[in-house]
Amino acid sequence: MVVRETDVGIEAFLGDHQGFTAILKHRYSDFIVHEVRLDGSVVKLDNLQEPERHIPDKQEAWKCLKEILSEETVTQLSRILVANEIESLKLPTEDDKQRRKSIHDALKAFPVSTETTTNGDGSKSIVLFTKKSRGDDLSGSVNRKRRRNTDFPKGAYTSFILYKENTDTNEAISRMSAMLRTSPKHFFFAGTKDKRAVTSQEMRIKGFGPSRLAALNKGLRSGQIAVGNFSTAQLSEPLLLGHLSGNQFTILLREVGGGCNPTHKVGIQLLAGNIRKAVEMILEPLDPSLGDPNASINPKRAETNKALAEYLAGKISASDAVEKIPQWMNVERAILSSYAQKGAEKDHRRAFGALPYTLRLMYMHAVQSYIWNNMATARVKGGRLDFAEEGDLVYEDGDGDSETNAEASEQDDKVVRSVRKVTAEEAGANRVPIGDVVLPLLGEKVETPGGPAGAAVQNLIERLKIDLFKPIDKGLGFRAYGSYRRLIGMPKDVNYEIVRHHTDDEEILLTDRREMRGERQGGGEGEKCALKIQFSLESAEYATMCLRELTKKESTVLMQKTELKKSSVE
Repeated sequence: MVVRETDVGIEAFLGDHQGFTAILKHRYSDFIVHEVRLDGSVVKLDNLQEPERHIPDKQEAWKCLKEILSEETVTQLSRILVANEIESLKLPTEDDKQRRKSIHDALKAFPVSTETTTNGDGSKSIVLFTKKSRGDDLSGSVNRKRRRNTDFPKGAYTSFILYKENTDTNEAISRMSAMLRTSPKHFFFAGTKDKRAVTSQEMRIKGFGPSRLAALNKGLRSGQIAVGNFSTAQLSEPLLLGHLSGNQFTILLREVGGGCNPTHKVGIQLLAGNIRKAVEMILEPLDPSLGDPNASINPKRAETNKALAEYLAGKISASDAVEKIPQWMNVERAILSSYAQKGAEKDHRRAFGALPYTLRLMYMHAVQSYIWNNMATARVKGGRLDFAEEGDLVYEDGDGDSETNAEASEQDDKVVRSVRKVTAEEAGANRVPIGDVVLPLLGEKVETPGGPAGAAVQNLIERLKIDLFKPIDKGLGFRAYGSYRRLIGMPKDVNYEIVRHHTDDEEILLTDRREMRGERQGGGEGEKCALKIQFSLESAEYATMCLRELTKKESTVLMQKTELKKSSVE
């Protein structure tokens, strides 16, 4: 299905300057994204090595252990740490988290592994194992196979940077979790990043330390995925969605002078209670030709499409279909694997629940964004663009510089900033600049504006037959509290450069990995011309919309392919 901007409610431009043609993402490396943390620092990969760990001196370690543990327990410890008389030892109950950490740290001086186990009464104990021990017959809560990461506490988090090229965020997490033999739910991040791009973002993982993470680089796909800049501290909290300041973009526009069911349509079906229909839409085969009858389809893609179509038509079972789906298509595989379970052939709610939480949440966010786009279009077309009008929403505290990302809307303790409507008196006196105007991402705790934007949202809610102002079906696993986005955002730290180059496929922009290898930016001379532009946007502001306004060109993939075809013909 070909998706145009009008299909998702985007129909207007702000300025009246003359645009220009350009090709965006001719190479995926023409689009580089660096996440910006809440403190304003830019996330950049520059170190793949495991940080050096402080291993305490044995004398220092014994001193610490003797201060914390009883004399009897220290005597037992000497049997495993000094005399090697036993291969495993369970220490007495210790519910003080800081004392347990001190014990773990001190035991790093000795050739043993440790883990914290939960006893039957809910209390906690530390268990020691020698290298040859399997940890058998200690406690019912200690797994006989034992954790593969016993040098790192189960409940602690490690921060690291995920660098990826032309790879979806969920695909990267799926690959890492498979290599670590853990669940993707143990990975946490502030926001998903573009697939067709080179991106660097901060992540946190629960229960794994830097040594295990650093080892991933040996097996990750030929440099397209890398992890590094590992934290030395054991963190106590995950990284939550929306906890970022924004993103820094470095983009190359060449030739300056061209799928599947839209995500919001799946979300609409979910919110309307049509879960089976939503899951079927997710499984519908992708058409890579984007409506071009002359386009050829990769044979592997054609085989995959056939398997999905046959499953949806009832010609093959879910277990047969999943065998024909490549490993990297983790979304389709997760759904089909759920259906393939005995007794779950028609359990659509369970199948949807098999998807990663962040992906499930994305479908709701897509509906929020779709409605927001329509409100923004109505406001831009139907009102003035220099000052606020009567009925527009602004923050009650008057601070329009920042807002919370919509992707944080699943948090139970979410606090939505208060807004108010601009009065007729304020509008008539031009007291409120257009930059202060915000529009809601619909949810339980937001207000809607007056004027054309308010009319647009009411019409949409009636037409779509969904109500985001009420709690969502708990079975879907998320809630929409809502938040606000500014109608107009201004890019910061804008820089640009005209780059001359010889060939269309010349590598020009400097990625983190290229910089680590000591390489320099490409180009410099040649008959071809490209525009390198760098800027930062706040959370929930999009580079494609910024480029759309700059070039006055539609930002969809179809338009980019059209421009690319024009370039090749010329």
